[in-house]
Amino acid sequence: MAGRDAEPGGQLWDQPGVPPSVLRSWDEAEARLFPLVMAQPELYQQALGAVQRLLDRLRETCQDLPALLAAHERGGDLLAGAEVPGVRPGLIAAAACATRYRELVAQLAAAGRLEALAGARAQGLSWTVAEENGRPERAPYLPYQRVEAEPGTGRAVIVSIGPDETLSRAVYRLDEGQIDLASGALRIGDPLGTYLDPDECTAALRRTQAEAGPA
Repeated sequence: MAGRDAEPGGQLWDQPGVPPSVLRSWDEAEARLFPLVMAQPELYQQALGAVQRLLDRLRETCQDLPALLAAHERGGDLLAGAEVPGVRPGLIAAAACATRYRELVAQLAAAGRLEALAGARAQGLSWTVAEENGRPERAPYLPYQRVEAEPGTGRAVIVSIGPDETLSRAVYRLDEGQIDLASGALRIGDPLGTYLDPDECTAALRRTQAEAGPA
């Protein structure tokens, strides 16, 4: 199935125990580094290298979100003599923390999917909710996504709700997906359809699940 791996990117989503102000500071740091690509490409490459080197260290020392938050408190001191002239150390540190944050969130999400599938197999369920982000009643003003999957195969349908082009009404979307039964990684496949009526979306979801059949 052609597709792409799902991973947190762009805006940093709120997670339990991570203050929104910290998430905003990490997001803003990446946004402030990006303009260097056009204005000073050599400086950007130096900054990118510093981010990568610090990220490698964070992968060794920050195995969970509390450890990453503790590292974040050190700010620019994390670079410890590896500063890039012309770029504030705090920006490099925050950008590295942002990337490590996304990696940790992806790991947590993958582990949660595997746990959900294992529990569903134990109950003999044919389909289960493997992951859910957001609340449907708050969509489309806040994003919503749900992954329903076959416990035995990892085949999935991704249900998402977002705004239409006028930002005035909700659009319901279904996409194919596949959860790797070894790693828990979610791969997004082909679109299955978009709907303005939630009942139509639900009916299409159930048809898709019924048509999936045995592995």
